[in-house]
Amino acid sequence: MIRAFLAAACLVVPLAQGQPALAQSVDHVALQERSLAVLQAQFNDFTVSTAALSAAVQGFCTGGGDLTGVTDTLEQTWQAWAALDSYQFGPVEQTGAALRVNFWPDKKNFVGRGLTALLVLPETKQSDPAEIARQSAAVQGLPALERLLFSDLPPCPAAIGISANLQAVSHDLVDAWFAPDGWADLMRAAGPDNPIYLDHAEVTRTLFTAAEFGLARVADYRLGRPLGTYERNFPRRAEAWRSGLSSTIAAAQIAGVEALMRDGFGPALPAEDLQRYMSASETARNRLEQMDQPVSQAVTTPASRIRVEAVQSSVQALRRILTEQVGPALDVELGFSAADGD
Repeated sequence: MIRAFLAAACLVVPLAQGQPALAQSVDHVALQERSLAVLQAQFNDFTVSTAALSAAVQGFCTGGGDLTGVTDTLEQTWQAWAALDSYQFGPVEQTGAALRVNFWPDKKNFVGRGLTALLVLPETKQSDPAEIARQSAAVQGLPALERLLFSDLPPCPAAIGISANLQAVSHDLVDAWFAPDGWADLMRAAGPDNPIYLDHAEVTRTLFTAAEFGLARVADYRLGRPLGTYERNFPRRAEAWRSGLSSTIAAAQIAGVEALMRDGFGPALPAEDLQRYMSASETARNRLEQMDQPVSQAVTTPASRIRVEAVQSSVQALRRILTEQVGPALDVELGFSAADGD
């Protein structure tokens, strides 16, 4: 793991001389602390939402709640995770949380096959989060829970085990990030003796790369996969197509990166660069909202497909602002990300 991060650091090179003077006066420690505050709030949101989801599922499966309460908290949890999906390094990578929480894209129906195997187990095992954690990552998270709730499969008691497992994963992530000697402290201790971050600029590069990765996930995967080509679209390649949450999730990831840029990076940026980014981010989110339908539906007709393409263009514009304006202002370039090698 440490070797991988050291190799990633080697891929990042300083920008050429002649950058604006601001690039030489970035307070990376202050940027780091602001950004960690954003991340901690986002990880805490995920913990709160998984607790609500687990409680709603428990109530539904035991007769004390209704399906609407479950689907509402499922949406909230997926939105909370979307903000974290950009940070596929550190504890998220080490624990395999990205796949355990959101096994997507699922190109070979591992979720369906995993649920088939899970649902033949005794009910006491289906409802046990420790048993769920021993199963395939494909049945541990949100896509598996969605399929149980939006298909002909019996949702209970497996939904109890899956939602409780998600709650446990969320707590483990918060501890791994923010408990004493967690990943946040590793970032704070950046320096020559640090096995990952040789200086605080490396922390900035890591967060900058994560932001770009998050936008790439929206443009290339959450929008690009279902869009396909004009001749052939793929609505069932859209994330969460059964529950109709594909647009909601995409908007939540854009908003998550926006929070990092505004509250973490923002004070270190020239005002015009920050404003340019924020305006473009708002445009992308507004276009998603104005579609007024899930991506999975929008790609199926020429008229609405154009709207999806417009959102994708907006997100690509955001990526350009990030790499061509924000990066130079901070004297950073992209490093290794979770998208490399896909």
